[in-house]
Amino acid sequence: MQNTNVILLRHGQCEGGNILRGQVDVGLSKQGELQMKVALAAVFESKNASTSAPDVIISSSLIRCSGPAKAFATSHQLPLFVDDGFKELNFGDWDGKTFDALYQSDAAALDSYWANPWLAAPPNGESMQDFETRIELAWQDMIEQHQGKQILLVTHGGVIRYLMSKVLGVSRCAGFYTSLKLPYAAKVQIDILHDGDTPHLSLNWA
Repeated sequence: MQNTNVILLRHGQCEGGNILRGQVDVGLSKQGELQMKVALAAVFESKNASTSAPDVIISSSLIRCSGPAKAFATSHQLPLFVDDGFKELNFGDWDGKTFDALYQSDAAALDSYWANPWLAAPPNGESMQDFETRIELAWQDMIEQHQGKQILLVTHGGVIRYLMSKVLGVSRCAGFYTSLKLPYAAKVQIDILHDGDTPHLSLNWA
């Protein structure tokens, strides 16, 4: 049997203010940069019995993730792989707009979407089914390529919520994503025990 440990790290606070931030490519604020420096230092210095320093870093290709991931990988001489599969959901016409503007123009559609995002995609955006399928494919490829390693995955709140729901066995449950509170630079760990062809996943969330 073999273990793979994945630390999921959400990016820090971003520039742009109170906007719907999907695949709009904005960088971190000064506060966000500080949050990530603290979070990444804590990951590298972890004394958790099940986790050593990461062997490899995987990052979403959006700059709010890939920027700090690249700096961390360079400073610690770690391999970095940037993967489009771990980007946030594409909110289409809503992406990058302020919530105030969206609720003035599309309040009913937005409320319906938050209530059950599997029923309809954002206008010209990505469906929740496509989003989850994309993450699942990226996740399976990552585990296949880096089985047995300590992996740091720098990604987004929506991606982490899907992976948490996967481990917990929750599927298409309206309101479940929003019930999982993940502040900026939040850290979640998924441990995988490989027993033959059957992986056993457990969630560590503090």
